[in-house]
Amino acid sequence: MRSLRRSLAIRFAATMAAGLLVATAAFYWAASRALEQAVPAPSAALEADLLLALGAVVVCGTAATLMGAWHFTSSAVRPVAEITAQATHIEAGTLDQRIVAHADTEEYEGLVAVLNRMLERLETGFAAQRRLTADMSHELRTPLTALRGEIEVALRADRSPRDYQIVLRSALEEIDQLTTLSEDLLLITRADAHVLTLHRESTDVTALVEGAVERLRTRVTRRDLTLNRAFRAGAERASLDPELAARLVDHLLENAVSQTPEGGTVAVTVEPGGLGVRLIVENSGPGIDAADLPHLFEPFYRCDPARTRDDCCGGPGLGLAMVSAIARLHGGAARATSAPGRGTRFEIDLAVSPVN
Repeated sequence: MRSLRRSLAIRFAATMAAGLLVATAAFYWAASRALEQAVPAPSAALEADLLLALGAVVVCGTAATLMGAWHFTSSAVRPVAEITAQATHIEAGTLDQRIVAHADTEEYEGLVAVLNRMLERLETGFAAQRRLTADMSHELRTPLTALRGEIEVALRADRSPRDYQIVLRSALEEIDQLTTLSEDLLLITRADAHVLTLHRESTDVTALVEGAVERLRTRVTRRDLTLNRAFRAGAERASLDPELAARLVDHLLENAVSQTPEGGTVAVTVEPGGLGVRLIVENSGPGIDAADLPHLFEPFYRCDPARTRDDCCGGPGLGLAMVSAIARLHGGAARATSAPGRGTRFEIDLAVSPVN
């Protein structure tokens, strides 16, 4: 592999040598004409001396240029060597390190800034993956432990068929929970990897919302909640993936209902948005601290570790992370605004063209 420093120095020297050769050739031609006019028959020794002098100028000039270019290119590529040496020692466990190169040019400063931003993104990604792995292990441990305990208890002694049915039903519930968790995580992972294909079709957005409301009817009635719905003109039908859009609506409404105290209010609004359709879900719950808002759509995020599973931002799970993933798949985004004691508002934009 060629050295950049050596290649640049040789190119500088070769360029200077070519320039000197042209200059000396022109000087020799002009000098020869002048000698012919001054001396009718100049001697061969005089011409040889002139050629020797001009040759020495070319050689000395080229050598001086080579040395100067070597020194210049050495200082020019030194930041590259520093960047390479520092980047070589950065590994998965040391992504918190940053590259510090002694460069005073805009190009090298820009390169160092780009590399450091890349390291910052990698550090954030690795931290998210480690956190996701730890949270996933914790979430899987709970149903697996319950499932194992129930089966062990059932096998300690002979039981009636009804007792076995109770154990099997409970085990089936835990299995359903594990299945839902794995499917949700797979959807989020595939969405982030851009390998999930949308199947858009004309979708009745009103029917999606009404269906989700009907599925929550029992919980809403039991907790004496008021559930208001509003559908603005122009957003009743849209080109969406109906299955994913239904899951998005279900998760948003389930989260809103779970976070609204008894006698509270949940409001759902569907309206035309800048990207196509905007879904707004508001609840009169206790609200969320500003420090927690940027992390609401992260998988398994827990607003306050001291709280229980059911009273923190919908519980540490994948619901809101899935909402954000489905919104991104549709070319939109998910946002949340809240304040302690003032409820929470979720806005979901879906990039679609309304279908007439």
